[in-house]
Order: sequence, then structure tokens, then C-alpha cells
Amino acid sequence: MDQLITDDVYRFLFENSFDAILLTHPDGTVYRANPVACEMFQRTEEEICRLGRCGVIDVDDPRLDLALREREINGKVRAELNFKRRDGSVFPTECTSTIFKDGEDKTWTVIIVRDMSLLKTAEELMRKAQEESAYFATYDYLTGTLNRRAFMNRFEQELQRAKRENTPLSLILLDVDFFKQINDTQGHVCGDEILKEIVKCLSEKLRPYDIFGRYGGDEFIVCLPNTTGAEANEVAERLRIHIKESEMTFDGEIVPTSISIGLACHNVDSDEDSNSLIVRADKNLYTAKQQRNSVCRT
Repeated sequence: MDQLITDDVYRFLFENSFDAILLTHPDGTVYRANPVACEMFQRTEEEICRLGRCGVIDVDDPRLDLALREREINGKVRAELNFKRRDGSVFPTECTSTIFKDGEDKTWTVIIVRDMSLLKTAEELMRKAQEESAYFATYDYLTGTLNRRAFMNRFEQELQRAKRENTPLSLILLDVDFFKQINDTQGHVCGDEILKEIVKCLSEKLRPYDIFGRYGGDEFIVCLPNTTGAEANEVAERLRIHIKESEMTFDGEIVPTSISIGLACHNVDSDEDSNSLIVRADKNLYTAKQQRNSVCRT
């Protein structure tokens, strides 16, 4: 009676498990496959038994041989392995397998397979979400430059390094001339495209180690490490000319574009902080904007 109850319990578990269960031999022969296994592999129990383990597992998975060796040594194994469906699609699983002997000393193996596709997909989505979150915490969503917060962090570090090493450092603050007029007459979509094109043009003329960020609206800011005021003035003029000579268009029409630039240089004998340097650059930018398409350095 107890044996009958035990057999009924095992049969119930086999037929109602949420995971695929295969009753096999260590050589890969399959004797039984539960309903979930048939659904998972898109095959009937007869097909699974005829094909054997190699018919449902991805034999090219490099983890397979390691798992089989571990099972042979320890009598059991838990591993992440790829299995395959009738249509040839490969999917990730968490797989456990145990070797055991029955009352007649015959060797069997049981393989329990859990489809991890949804979990892996969720993990991948989570990873991408985290990467996007980290990206947008650092970079401006429209132009791809550093956002203001990230720029200030980098700028502060660079300024402290310049003070420690007694090297010059210059700051460029610029904005787009008549940008409000561009938005008002040609629309914000045009304005956005112009900003992106300006960033592309400016990036072409900056050094790999210069720090470039969007300060806000149509204002951009550049930190030029190890750069004197005179050298920064040359850089600024190069940027101004490049923007002025670049033919920017929107919907096939040329959009005249220029920039105004304010400069400030940190001298090696100065204890000026980052905010003071930005204030000086901003004042010079204000002066430059009175003339437009110009550079101001004091």
C-alpha cells in the first residue's frame, strides 16, 4: 500500500512539475519525458526518447562536457546549459542532474530543466536600463556631450590637478548667436538639429583630453587642460571660424550660424576656485555677445 502511494506521488510530481523532467541513462538515452519537457522542446515524448539527450541539448555548448564530467565525479551537477527546441532555437536553462540506482542496481539519471529565457531577458533589460541610467546621469540626452553636473565634476578634478602640478588650465564658455531667433522662426526641431551639428563641429577641433559639456540651453563649456590663455585664445578662434564656415542646413535650407566665446585662464600662482573661473568666463562671454561671432579674453 505504501509503495502504491509512493508511486502515485512520484507520478503526480513527474506529470505536474513546472520544470521539464527527463529520466535517462548516463549515456544520454532518454526513457521518459514529462509533459513540460514535451512543451519546452516542442516534441512528443516518443520523439524525445528516440532522439535522446543530444536531440534536445545544445551539443555545441562548451559547458556541457564540464557538466557531464562533474556529474560523473560527484554523482550530481547543477549547471547553466543551453537546450534547443524543434524549430532549432536555442534557449538558456538552469539544469540539475543526478545519477542513482534502483532496487535492481540499475543505473539511472534524472535531468530537471528550468527554462531561464524570461529571466535572462529580464536580466538583459535590467542591464540595459542600468546602462542607460548611468549614461543619462553623465551625458546630455540631446547632444551626447557631458551634462552640466558631470562636466563640473570632471572640471573640478582637472582644476585640482592643475593646482597640484602647477600647470595652466583654460576655460571656454560659448553660446549660439541668435539661437532664440532660430527657434522662433524655424522651430525647436531645427534648433535641436543645429545644436547637435554645432557639437559635432566643435568636437572635430578639440583634443581627445579636452572636457566638453553642455552648460545649459545653447551654452556649452570646454575645459582645456595644460593650456595657457594665449593658447586657449587660438583654440577659441579656431572653433569660432569653424562654426562660421560650416554650412548648416535644415530641411534643405541654410541656417546661418555663429558662436560667441568667453575665455578665462587659471594661472599657476592663483588659488581661484572653479566657480570664480566660470564667472570670469561668463563675463567675457557677455562682452563677446555684444559683438556676436567673437572671442573675448581678459
